Amino acid sequence: MSFLICENSTDYLDSIARLRLMDDDFMRIVFKDEDVVRQFLEIILDRKVDIIECHAQYDINNILGRAISIDVLVKDGDDYINIEVQRDTKGAHPKRARFHGSLIDANTSFPNEQWDKLPNVIIIFITETDVLGYGLPIYHSHCRIDENNQMFEEGREIIYVNASIQEDTALGRLMHDMFCTDSRDIHYEFLRKRVNYYKENEGGKQEMCEIWEEIKNKGKLEGLREGEAIGRQQGIIVSIKKLMNKNGYTLEEALDFLDIPKEERSLYIGIFSS
Repeated sequence: MSFLICENSTDYLDSIARLRLMDDDFMRIVFKDEDVVRQFLEIILDRKVDIIECHAQYDINNILGRAISIDVLVKDGDDYINIEVQRDTKGAHPKRARFHGSLIDANTSFPNEQWDKLPNVIIIFITETDVLGYGLPIYHSHCRIDENNQMFEEGREIIYVNASIQEDTALGRLMHDMFCTDSRDIHYEFLRKRVNYYKENEGGKQEMCEIWEEIKNKGKLEGLREGEAIGRQQGIIVSIKKLMNKNGYTLEEALDFLDIPKEERSLYIGIFSS
C-alpha cells in the first residue's frame, strides 16, 4: 500500500487519530519497541528490568484446548512477564490470569527441567476500570498459606493496574498516558515519541495504514474460520445425536464412527454431558 492510497483513506486516518494505548491493537504496535516496554515495566514494577526477549502479540497454541494470543511477553532474567490491556471487565477475570500463567508455564519449560528451576511468571492486567473494586491504583496478588498467612512461593504473581486512577505519581501519570489520543498530552517522552511517530510522522502513518489493513483482513479471515468451525461443530453434534438416538450408539462409539480426533473429543463429551 503506497502512502498516497493511505492518505486518501480518511477512515484509516480517522481511526488512527482516535487510537490510545488502551486499545490493545495500538499498544501492541507501539510495544514492538523493546526500550518502550522496558521503561513501561520499570514504572509498574518499580525496579530495573533487563529484557532478554520481547514479543508483541505472542501466540500460544494449545492442542488440548483453548489457545491464546497475548499482547506482550517479555523475558527478564528468570522471569516471564505478560502484559495485557483489558478494557472489558469480563476479559480481566482472575481465572484468565491463571490460564495465561499456566500456558506460559507449559510453553517455556522443557522436559526434565528441575521444578525449582521453572521461571517465575508475572501477569500484568492493565484495566480501564477498577475491576477488583477496592479503589486502589495497583494490586499485587501472591499465593499465601491460609493457616499462617505466609507466602507460598510457587513462582507466580498477578498484578492488576487500575488505569482509572491517574494521580500525580509515576504510575498515575503512566495511566493518564494510556488514554491520550494526542501525543502532545503524553507525560512520558518514551511513549510520546513512539505515539507521535505512528500518528504524525508520514512514514509512521503509512506503517499504521498497512498494519490496519492487515488487522482488518485478519479479522475477516478469523471470522470466516470461526464461522466454518461453528458450522462443522454443529454438523458433528447433529450426526452424534442421530447415531445415539436412532442407532443406539454410545457417545464414544459415535465419536469413533465419525473419526473425531482425540484432541477434539473433550468438546463433544462436555456438550453431551451437560
